[in-house]
Amino acid sequence: MVSSQREKEILDLLAVKKTITVQQLCQKLYASSATIRRDLTKLESRGLIRRTRGGAVLAEGGNDEVSVFERQSENAKEKSAIGRLASYFIKDGYTVFMDPSSTVCCTAPFLLSVKRLTVITNGLHCALALSAGSGCEVYMPAGRLLTRSNSLAGSDTLSSLSGFCADAALVSCSGLSLKVGVTEPTVEQSRIKLQMLKQAKTKILLCDHTKFGRICMSKTCDIGLFDYLITDIRPEEEVCAALEAQGCEIVYPER
Repeated sequence: MVSSQREKEILDLLAVKKTITVQQLCQKLYASSATIRRDLTKLESRGLIRRTRGGAVLAEGGNDEVSVFERQSENAKEKSAIGRLASYFIKDGYTVFMDPSSTVCCTAPFLLSVKRLTVITNGLHCALALSAGSGCEVYMPAGRLLTRSNSLAGSDTLSSLSGFCADAALVSCSGLSLKVGVTEPTVEQSRIKLQMLKQAKTKILLCDHTKFGRICMSKTCDIGLFDYLITDIRPEEEVCAALEAQGCEIVYPER
């Protein structure tokens, strides 16, 4: 099978499955992993797909919200490391806002040992993960269910959240740009995250390195609103200097 035909087959498979692994493509197209990876590199360079760890997903526009099920499989190891670091900021007796992002949800397993923890979240995955611990009290706001993000959103959600105050807010983002700030694919998610941040004493951004430099349609806030940025690797010096100048401390795992 020639390269162009394989690329078409890959796109056809992704149109149906949305996400696929290199191993699955090797089996379906009877090609080596090296060949498949070259094809994926070409397709990504043309903006047709996005590479993930071990595979690819169909490319989404900068204004499209990627399904939570796809996001959960992306950079899972890095997100878990971020979640572990974020848990160190949550103390016994805290009340915490947690957004519905896959990155913030990775914090949940590390919070199960926190005593007298109260969490307000609009994320169904996050609420279910926290329900595994007996010491956590979970509140969910009213709102309309968004199936792609598996979260609650809308005017009722904003109104519900405005009635809570918290010691800390854990939020993630789809894009982090020095020029624009923190952005999301939808206005609804930006407004909800900003509401959480406004009602919290300590504001913590959880963001893996793949979001650096990316700009989505809806601006949530400036970087300077955050007290901490927790990420998986040390950002470039330009990013570090800009964040620290705005009072945002950067936290990342030691290598």
